Amino acid sequence: MPRLIGEQVMLREYQSEDFSCIRQWVNDASVTRYLAARFWAPQTTVDTQEFLNRMLQSSHNGYNFVIADAADGRYIGQLDMFRVDWRLRQGEIGMVIGSEADRGRGLGTEALRLLIQFAFQTLGLERIELEVHMGNAAALRCYQKAGFVLEGVKRHAYYSDGAFADLGMMSILREDWLATC
Repeated sequence: MPRLIGEQVMLREYQSEDFSCIRQWVNDASVTRYLAARFWAPQTTVDTQEFLNRMLQSSHNGYNFVIADAADGRYIGQLDMFRVDWRLRQGEIGMVIGSEADRGRGLGTEALRLLIQFAFQTLGLERIELEVHMGNAAALRCYQKAGFVLEGVKRHAYYSDGAFADLGMMSILREDWLATC
């Protein structure tokens, strides 16, 4: 797995030592409330260890990165391209920044830009997509700053906090990215 290094963050491989950092946020509702339905809470320590074990194994169908501090490698969050369709040349991503202190500082946007460059330049993908809870204004801003475009909204496609919510479908195409280079 390559390391992608930016000014403030690097995207690096998962490490066994990341377990305690992941455990700090996996059961924090303020962090997990907007995560995709594939994330389930509450997480037991066994759930977290099984997830980390999967991330420590290589996959030809995904690229899983820890967002880390570029200076010292400290865990900040995760940015996973958990599904790559090689025939259609597209990937689907998900991201989380674990600590509130690390949010709103541009770290997620920089991490996304590193992954986008890797996906288009190195992997030769044509499209990267994601789903975002429409109530998550910070994530929407972050994705838009990184170049993602809102394609549409799936109404009542997510259930959280006792109510249905809309999910935005966002993407960035290779041509969108090339226009910003």
